[in-house]
Amino acid sequence: MPKISKTVLIPRPPDEVFDYLANFETTAEWDPGIVDATKTSEGPVGVGSTFDLVSDFRGRKIPVTYEMTRYEPHRRFVIVGRNKQFTGTDDIRLTPEGDGTRVDYTADFRMRGLAKLFEPFMGGIFEKLSVEAMEGLQRTLA
Repeated sequence: MPKISKTVLIPRPPDEVFDYLANFETTAEWDPGIVDATKTSEGPVGVGSTFDLVSDFRGRKIPVTYEMTRYEPHRRFVIVGRNKQFTGTDDIRLTPEGDGTRVDYTADFRMRGLAKLFEPFMGGIFEKLSVEAMEGLQRTLA
């Protein structure tokens, strides 16, 4: 199972960074691998909020439904994405650092069904995608 951990520094306060990231609709603005992101639940973002994302994975459009499973305002959230091929758990933690925010991002991907056969080969692909996403986040919030 590929597990990816990245840390980036964002020159904005934690509350602002958290509110932006936890609204997972913004993912399409900073992650070049996401072509569409829509909030599908009612009410404010929190535990139980759902989002439908479409990723561009090697030229294929892959739909993924995400659900917020943990929500600690301005500190941490966990969001789990699922489709027929995989389950991905994103754990995003924010810490004040100087005048900005340290974002620690961990993603744990578990392949499902026939895709599980390819799991040993997916680490490099997910690593590259996570680097591109974190670079996009830094550019967007700089």
